[in-house]
Amino acid sequence: MIDIVSVGNDLGLFDTDTARAKNILSVQRGSLEYDPEMGIDLKYFLSPDFTFQNESFKAYLIRVLAGYSINVASVVETVESLSQHYAFNITPTESDDGLIAR
Repeated sequence: MIDIVSVGNDLGLFDTDTARAKNILSVQRGSLEYDPEMGIDLKYFLSPDFTFQNESFKAYLIRVLAGYSINVASVVETVESLSQHYAFNITPTESDDGLIAR
C-alpha cells in the first residue's frame, strides 16, 4: 500500500508496506505493552537450547509477514563478514475493491 503524504508544500508517496515490514521484523515479540503479539520471537531462535537453521528462520520471518498481510515476493541473501543478511522484496497488496494499491 502506498500512501500520499505531505512533504513540505508538495505531495509525496510513502510505501507503507515496506515500513510495516520493517517495524514487524525489528520488534521483539512481547516487548510492546499495547500489542504484545506484534513482532518476531528472535530470542527463541537465539536461545542456547535451539539449533539455529537459516532456512527455518527465513521461513518463520516470511510466515510472520504473511500473517500481517505483507506479500513477500523474494528474499535475497547476502553474506558479509561471516554474517548473513536477508533483503525482503515485497509486492503490493490488493485492495478489497479488486484494484491493486500503488
